Amino acid sequence: MTEYIAVIKEDLLDARGEYLRLPHPRTGQPQLYLSHPDGAGLSEVTKVSGAQGRTWFIGDTIAPGSMLVHQPLDVLFLAIPIALDLIPSAKAPAPFQPLPDLLATASSSSAFALKPAFSPSAAVESYNADVQRLVQLKAFRRAFKACCDKRSVDAAPPSPPPEGGEKAKGQTYYRPSTDAIVRVLRRKVDLLASPEQFNKFDHLVRGLGRDGLLGAGVEEELVQAARNRAAIEHVAQFLPPTLLPTLVATYEFAALEAHDANRAAAAAAAAAPVVNEKKDKGVKRKAPVKETSRGVEALKKVNTTGAQRSMMAGFFKPKK
Repeated sequence: MTEYIAVIKEDLLDARGEYLRLPHPRTGQPQLYLSHPDGAGLSEVTKVSGAQGRTWFIGDTIAPGSMLVHQPLDVLFLAIPIALDLIPSAKAPAPFQPLPDLLATASSSSAFALKPAFSPSAAVESYNADVQRLVQLKAFRRAFKACCDKRSVDAAPPSPPPEGGEKAKGQTYYRPSTDAIVRVLRRKVDLLASPEQFNKFDHLVRGLGRDGLLGAGVEEELVQAARNRAAIEHVAQFLPPTLLPTLVATYEFAALEAHDANRAAAAAAAAAPVVNEKKDKGVKRKAPVKETSRGVEALKKVNTTGAQRSMMAGFFKPKK
């Protein structure tokens, strides 16, 4: 049996959680998750090996240098693909149904089936048994309800009326909705994009610096749009690719895209090599006009017609 070094929250060490093998919400590839006690949440399990081979030396034991990191994950990101799968492709909306009926349909769906672990040549199973365990978690049910439209129906009063005037409990029905999913995602994006939360993450703030949005004089609307875009990119790590364009379309990025285009054009112009234009052969060009002094210009205007030349003529005569 292979043993791994694990990084895990202390309160999960003695808990009786189950490891669930489920499709990753973005890639669809098999991913391991650990359920928390009493179904309160999930942790994503990631194997970290490093770019180069490493080795653990623990006492007299030598083991491969990989480890399992358990990171808490919002169950909403696992509920979204299941809710999207229950939305019909036709334009006609699906009917409202009781929550147990919807979860039973999701747990038996082949859309989340995977190949058996450590059997890459085996056929895909007809359904995923771990999805049945997932839908039983309290945290999942709460997140799944947030992805649905809700309608409550009052129960008919019993006859005869009960003593004490107590009303009969009604029934609540749910219908998975893309609009509901986008609304709950916008709340997450807006929370992460708020300055109080955004500034807690250095890598997000550095992204604003790379885009030239941390200097003085930058419009706050432009900075907020950049925060929104960075928050969407962060959340998109756990979203199905088909849902991302719908979420992006609910935000306005025209001014930010124009800012990026101007910066790209300026960078391209600065990096372009300097090219000297070659003179065209066979084309005669006028010589540039040389500037002269005022005295020369005045002498050009003197009329020398009929002037005596005796002095100059005698100067060049041979001596006798």
